[in-house]
Amino acid sequence: MTLLPLLPTVLFEKLANTLLKKDAQSPERLRRLAGKRIRLKLKELPFTTTVSVDDAGIYISTADSDDVDCCISTELGVLPELQDTANLTRLIKADQLDIDGDPMLAQQLVGLFKSLDVDWEGELANTLGDAPAHWLMTLWRKSRSHVEKRLEESKRWFKGVVTDEKQLLPTREEFNEFKDNMQQLRAKVERLQRQFGERKS
Repeated sequence: MTLLPLLPTVLFEKLANTLLKKDAQSPERLRRLAGKRIRLKLKELPFTTTVSVDDAGIYISTADSDDVDCCISTELGVLPELQDTANLTRLIKADQLDIDGDPMLAQQLVGLFKSLDVDWEGELANTLGDAPAHWLMTLWRKSRSHVEKRLEESKRWFKGVVTDEKQLLPTREEFNEFKDNMQQLRAKVERLQRQFGERKS
């Protein structure tokens, strides 16, 4: 099922800009992104979204195929994590994120909305209606829960690998004991070589 009949691009764009106008810090954040174009490829959506930004707000298109400054391929629930630079490498290694272009643009775009203190479902309901708003927020929560579960599994896997590697590596005491044994073995070999040489002569 396509999302376009439920979430017409023009309505979502209007909602986004209405919310941005409610935050006194939005003009500064918009100014930093003015003139930039960012493409979003979200796994949950059957279409690609292009976001263009200027000083007045954002403009959303699902039919734009022109060049962009940054292309983000990810899941809906990952988007809030992009604002923290420390998350980018972890998400990329976990195959949760692919960024082609300037990653700072991804962070700034997420920052436009993550910093807003609003009742998202209430605002969506006012603009789109109760049913579409509820459906979208349910999709968001499921996606976020799925992503958090995948990231937690990745953390457990990484921790297990590190633990196993530590168990495979010898302790300092074990290494010193091995080194002493090797020295003793070498001394025995040298002694046997001398004895064999003396008998041969």
